[in-house]
Amino acid sequence: MNLEWRVLKIKEQDGFFNTALDNTILKEVSEGNSPPTILFTEWRPTVSLGRNQNYSLDVDEESCKKYGVDIVRRKSGGQAVFLDEGYFVFSTIAPKGTFSGDLSQLRKFFCDISIGTLNELGVPASFHEPDNIIIEKPYKRTLGNSGQIIRRDGLIAHGSVRYKLINLTMMLDVLKVNGYKLQTYEKEIKRVIADAYTYNPDIKKDHIKNVFLSKFSEMYGGTFSNGNLTADEKRNLKFFIEEERKKEWLIGEENYPPKGVCYFFLNGKNLVPSLQNILPYNKPSTIADSTIN
Repeated sequence: MNLEWRVLKIKEQDGFFNTALDNTILKEVSEGNSPPTILFTEWRPTVSLGRNQNYSLDVDEESCKKYGVDIVRRKSGGQAVFLDEGYFVFSTIAPKGTFSGDLSQLRKFFCDISIGTLNELGVPASFHEPDNIIIEKPYKRTLGNSGQIIRRDGLIAHGSVRYKLINLTMMLDVLKVNGYKLQTYEKEIKRVIADAYTYNPDIKKDHIKNVFLSKFSEMYGGTFSNGNLTADEKRNLKFFIEEERKKEWLIGEENYPPKGVCYFFLNGKNLVPSLQNILPYNKPSTIADSTIN
């Protein structure tokens, strides 16, 4: 499909800004006020919880305050992720119908773009159902993932890839799994986490972004032009930031289940053996978890 895509490259911002920016652009694209957009964001240290994930059991609020780490709740499903300057993060925001309506195909398509990008840069990444990017050999390690927000008139397909692991100690202190702190499991956890830098220390994030766009065009078509936020988007962004900061949205419901950390699970199964008794299985998110009104 030969769409014209606006490309936005945002300098480093906090988690509230970046999460609200996704929602702002989705609104404007869904209403036909903004063009289809590929958004690259840079993140200050942030814990991003899935839409229906338990706040008190899967994040340590006091540790987040100690490090100055933001806690946000995104509108897509899934498990907690930790984001900082060591991650390559993108969002593709388009009218509904631009991509396949099949969730499994949508997940794989955007994982495959990231995988093609990484492979071209010398990183031996591969796909693992339903939405994971992994290093397969000599044993499975997680490298990235994708997620979705689907509205009646628009959608976001977003994803992150670990560019360089730089804040493991902080990550393990601010995240929990079903109420359990993670420092005890650091050696096991480090073993199942991969980064692109290990395979190609010469990679720069700007290069990853450019190769990503090339792979997107190769797999899907389309043209790209660098753009800016519209006046309406800038105005609406302030509203969405305020919404993200509301305590009732952030805390969520008490009965939300613990889901743990995205990086430790593949297709709902633990990669870290010691976590098996803490959170033995976590069903991957469904189309219902990705859909908002």
